[in-house]
Amino acid sequence: MVIALTGALVSDVCAAEPVAQSIELAVGQSMTMTLPGNPTTGFLWSVAECPDVVQVNLAFEQKSPESGTPLCGSPRATVVALTGVKGGQGTVRLIYARPWEKDTAPVSTRTYTVTVK
Repeated sequence: MVIALTGALVSDVCAAEPVAQSIELAVGQSMTMTLPGNPTTGFLWSVAECPDVVQVNLAFEQKSPESGTPLCGSPRATVVALTGVKGGQGTVRLIYARPWEKDTAPVSTRTYTVTVK
């Protein structure tokens, strides 16, 4: 069973942080969510914290304009896939930042409490 959640619009990436969310998965169950972004600015979503009970995969999704031709510098969402690996609970924390800016706080953070049964 796959559960899909859609994140905020790309223009809302710097908006107020959402409340931490709880996610329940069975072992082997997956879910996906989409987080807004624009990697051409240097900002990327990355995994800052991940328990051993879940596997996290990140992939870019190109959003084409209605004309059908992708524009240089256009936004790309990041698709986050979570898969339950073994029973337990932990926190997944994703950050939106420029990887080379080590002394700068992330622009955005998403935190999920994941329970795998």
